[in-house]
Amino acid sequence: MRPLRRLVMSLLVLCLLPLCSAAEGTIAPSVGTVTLTIGVSQVVRGANTLTLTKGSAIEVGDRIETTDSGHVHIRFVDGARVSVRPDSVLRVEAYQYDPQHPADSIVKFDLEKGIARAISGDAAHQARERFRLNTPLVAIGVRGTDFTAQAGPLSAVVVVNQGAIVLAPLDAGCSAAGLGPCGGARARELSASMGSTALVYRANMTEPSFQSINSLKGTDKITPIMQQEREGAVQPQGVVADSRSPSSIVGLLPQQTSLTWGRWATNTLPGDSLTVPFLQALEGSQVTVGDGYFFLFRNSNEPNLMSVATGQATFALQGGAATYRSNGNVFSPATIQGGLLGIDFNRDTFATNLTVSSVPSGVQNLTATGTLNPATGIFLSSGTDSHVAGALSLNTLQAGYLFSKPLVSGGVLSGATLWGR
Repeated sequence: MRPLRRLVMSLLVLCLLPLCSAAEGTIAPSVGTVTLTIGVSQVVRGANTLTLTKGSAIEVGDRIETTDSGHVHIRFVDGARVSVRPDSVLRVEAYQYDPQHPADSIVKFDLEKGIARAISGDAAHQARERFRLNTPLVAIGVRGTDFTAQAGPLSAVVVVNQGAIVLAPLDAGCSAAGLGPCGGARARELSASMGSTALVYRANMTEPSFQSINSLKGTDKITPIMQQEREGAVQPQGVVADSRSPSSIVGLLPQQTSLTWGRWATNTLPGDSLTVPFLQALEGSQVTVGDGYFFLFRNSNEPNLMSVATGQATFALQGGAATYRSNGNVFSPATIQGGLLGIDFNRDTFATNLTVSSVPSGVQNLTATGTLNPATGIFLSSGTDSHVAGALSLNTLQAGYLFSKPLVSGGVLSGATLWGR
């Protein structure tokens, strides 16, 4: 009986071993540990609600909730780190990691609301196609990275400190139940090499949009947080306002253009004779707005006159590029036939109209109005069927904007424009 008893005890020990140590590559109920807490935060685990303190264990299925004053740092078993900011909710949907087989790892989070920063560990580095962070609107996959995401019922904003992410709106082709980055025409990649750029998606947008971090405002609380957390990241360059009027310094302006459209893709879209390669446009300039293909670069060496601009300005069309994309994701060239752009510096508003045509769509008229951020020169449309995102040059003599117009008959007209006073 003693040999049999020893055998049974040995088997019991072997059965319990997987619960002992995640560091040894076995499955454990604890997948992470709280390393820092500020204020009051809690974890909802099944029917129980527990207050989080330093050293608290984090398990799969946990729903981490921070109060207005709460802030939690978590270190996971693969070395990954996650910071959950105040007034946020993050759920650990899945966390499987075996250091002996890291390529089989699965990591999945659900950021229900608020802001979280995620620094990839070994699991995400070795199994990028099995990492996913969902928000109510988008899915975020990684390329081995450090990123900060803000989530809400009507918007999602992501900024990358290191590496790159892929963001795609949740739809029939990008299920919340999936893993890894989603593909498709609406997926966008954001990398740290793109400077102080955020990737933004709102419920009323057709596609995600690239925007300057400094242009984010209102409910976008990510801007001041990024100023605190972007250790070693590219910071926006400071500019000094010039008190002279634009007309008095025209002869002193650099000979190079104030605004340049760059493209992220190697090959140009049909109908694009406007853009230059991304790295060429980047020289001496900063990104303002973009959509994944078009990026508007602004000469950063000019005097900044935006803070002293007053009155109303009318801009004439200087150039543009447009395409028609069918529902089947087939691109055709389109033509910009004319338009007008007006900016009211007293009210910080803009209005524009544009005539665009293509063989599949015929002649289409785009109209949009919206607000101008006087500090950054970024202007965005609001309350219209057409989406416009643009920026002024620092000397306020040029403007450029992206446009996108979904058609009732199907397909989308989109492109970029360049304007001058």
